[in-house]
Amino acid sequence: MATLDNLVDQALDVSGSLNQTDGLTVGDESSQLGAPISGQSGTGADLSAPVSDIVTVTGLTGMTTTSPGRFLTISNATNGANNGTFLITAYNSATSVDILNASGVSENGVDWVEREHYSLESDLNYTRSDRAAIKGVAYDADIPTYFKCTDQTTPVDANLSNIAGKTTDARAFVLNRQFNDASVAATNTFITITDAGNLKHADAVDITGVPINDGYDAGNDEATYVEIIADGYDAGLEVLTGIYAGNRIFGRTRAGSSTSPNSVEVEFRSVAPGDPIASSVPYTWESGQPTVIDVYYGYRECMDAMSDTAFRTTLVNGLIADSTLRQDVLDIRETIGIDDGDTDLSGKLTNLTQYYPFYNLPDSTPSVVEALNTLNEQIGDRDYDGNILTDGYTITQSLQELADAITSAGTGVTRIIERLSAAITAGTAHTLPGGNSYTLDGTNNGQGLWLYWRKQLRDPGTVVNGDDYEETSTTSFTPYRRIRNRDHINYFITS
Repeated sequence: MATLDNLVDQALDVSGSLNQTDGLTVGDESSQLGAPISGQSGTGADLSAPVSDIVTVTGLTGMTTTSPGRFLTISNATNGANNGTFLITAYNSATSVDILNASGVSENGVDWVEREHYSLESDLNYTRSDRAAIKGVAYDADIPTYFKCTDQTTPVDANLSNIAGKTTDARAFVLNRQFNDASVAATNTFITITDAGNLKHADAVDITGVPINDGYDAGNDEATYVEIIADGYDAGLEVLTGIYAGNRIFGRTRAGSSTSPNSVEVEFRSVAPGDPIASSVPYTWESGQPTVIDVYYGYRECMDAMSDTAFRTTLVNGLIADSTLRQDVLDIRETIGIDDGDTDLSGKLTNLTQYYPFYNLPDSTPSVVEALNTLNEQIGDRDYDGNILTDGYTITQSLQELADAITSAGTGVTRIIERLSAAITAGTAHTLPGGNSYTLDGTNNGQGLWLYWRKQLRDPGTVVNGDDYEETSTTSFTPYRRIRNRDHINYFITS
């Protein structure tokens, strides 16, 4: 590094200051540039050719007899040798000084700044500028503090030791994003989803965006995993036919021929239930699978760009969770008659009023065995009217008596099982299979037709009363809730 020697008393080189006197540009420190003198700068100065290494500069303002020993910074000169910072050797007038520049060239119209010599005070000012930049507050202010998530009462110094490796713009996480109503057709091995500006691909320079299996995230199966959902809240799909029948279908994000940041490809894969996704195989979309799907894909975001609710997800709306678990939750909800958004469960799980079996539970938190024994005892303890059921009989015995009474009365029952090959949409009339018909019951008690699906007896009536279906005609019924593909419907038709 070149040394810009001073021609003044060296005592000035060791004179410091108790305060920062100039906010120096830190990048100028390596060039040993002192502080610019207030008001001493301008344009349009002229340079002479050097004589014995001395260049005379004219067209200045405000120069004084104290200028020798200071420095003049020349910039915007056409000739590169004229640009730089040069020692002022002589005062000629308020508009002219001599500078030391053996390589100078005669030139007009340059910019100039008069600077102090470099001294200990300059060192201190540069150091204080550094301190202010590092601390983010004034150089003489206390080190800033922050609070840990786990302790909001004890301040922690925001020094390099405490924040090392913890800066929020250095940490990234793969979050879930949803894309609804993607079209897919039989024979597809992948689909392309498009969302202009929102599907940037992650790469080695900028790792944020969609993890790409054929790019930066090659081999990162968890980051590139895509959950495939059919019909909104339905569970993940399965392979229908072939040697992989029953396998779980999922996706994997890749670049393929898509264009970042507007589109990305979702490659179809299948894997046996319970097996790691690394063991998956390519999958070709089959006839009979839905033609519209929702997908949940990964998107890597830096922590400093994430909201504080970024990790809030739900089983059906955002969590890339085990599809079996999600299906179990849906099955339980449907079985006990809880609709999406229900918060009041009174009367849906048990009824504890006087004329119901669980009225006599032994305590408020019975075991399963106690509840079942209470159910059996209460039904057996009933005083039945008529001559069909016998007081004191168990549930099994009472059901047998009912069956015997129906048979002896000559009532015929025809049972038909329909195994669905396609879902029945809610609110759509469905025709009984095999041309069968039944007698409509105007009292909504289902005397002519008993319907079971998902192993549960369903109630006919109106939707406002919480019933399950409407007896539409003698040859059809209309469910109020969707019945899934591959479900079984049991029809019991009485005569």
